[in-house]
Amino acid sequence: MDRNTRCLYVAGLFLILLLSACTGARPVTIRSYAPAFTADLGEYRGKHVYLMNFDNQASDTTNFSYKSLDKAFVYSGDSLIHNYFWYAFEKAFTGLGMVVSNGDKPDITAPAMWLTLRSVTDEKYQVEVKINKREQLVFSKLYTITGDPVPEANRTKDFLEKRAYQMTNQLIQAILTDPAFKEAFFKTAAELASPPGR
Repeated sequence: MDRNTRCLYVAGLFLILLLSACTGARPVTIRSYAPAFTADLGEYRGKHVYLMNFDNQASDTTNFSYKSLDKAFVYSGDSLIHNYFWYAFEKAFTGLGMVVSNGDKPDITAPAMWLTLRSVTDEKYQVEVKINKREQLVFSKLYTITGDPVPEANRTKDFLEKRAYQMTNQLIQAILTDPAFKEAFFKTAAELASPPGR
């Protein structure tokens, strides 16, 4: 991590702490995501994917955080919010046995996938997922994940942190089990694996 990136992260964390202090919001740290799925996702094992840079277009977030609907809690990690989701997807995909490349060393023979945050709160994630094949868009779909209501007694930082990870798992599983996504991903992977002219 270079000096400018470290300064950006430190400044972002300072702003989050300042915002929390000014608004009375309690911080919820999201930096220990662990993939856990209930569906059988074995068909993805060995598949290559190029995870492009994710972006944040959600007006209900800042670059570094998002809030509960009642503004009582603010969620943040070590980095930008869209980076949290990128690293969560990378960790999940790698854990499934997929071969993940990124913008530093892209695999041009793999489906290129990216995610745009459209709305993020502790009640709902709304994201747009796209797949490219050699810079041509072949799939785009909006996914919405909602969290279960939280009883007042459970509204603790630890409980809400675990719930954020569960929602992230739910999002990734919903995408990977969606028939439309699967059709686009596996078709693109097969076409990119075929030599030109076939």
